[in-house]
Amino acid sequence: MSTSLSLSAPLPPRVAVLDDDQAILILLRQVLTDAGYAARTLHSGTGAQDVLRLLAPAAIILDLPTAADAVSWRLLALLARDDDLRRIPLVACVPDDGHASDRVTALRHPRSTLLCKPWTLDALLAHLDRLLDPHAGAHAAHATVPPRASAPLSARATASRA
Repeated sequence: MSTSLSLSAPLPPRVAVLDDDQAILILLRQVLTDAGYAARTLHSGTGAQDVLRLLAPAAIILDLPTAADAVSWRLLALLARDDDLRRIPLVACVPDDGHASDRVTALRHPRSTLLCKPWTLDALLAHLDRLLDPHAGAHAAHATVPPRASAPLSARATASRA
């Protein structure tokens, strides 16, 4: 009788990206895939909470616009109240307006980190790595990159549309 063991590589961490800009979603899917993540992009509209529950990602990246009444802010409030989803680490991409970080903090999502706009892809990967493995990340070098060392995401997204 012969038995065989299948030694397959571990699956990459699944990361859900929620944004209302399709160009940003396309760019981040490619960047995250290249960085070793299994990226799943979603429009941050109605039904995203149900999709997140089914997807069960290792982390969530959520774009939060300036307007406090936007769909993304309502989704963040739902995530903070959902017993299952609130355990998932969250990178909240917020405008650097002095108020957004206060609103995110007030929602008390227990495993969130703030990334102020305009941010770089290196900074996003560093935040994601720290959330998923606070002791050692595959992109630990990104954490030491100055905030403006690479083009802000908005500049890259504009270039990708051209």
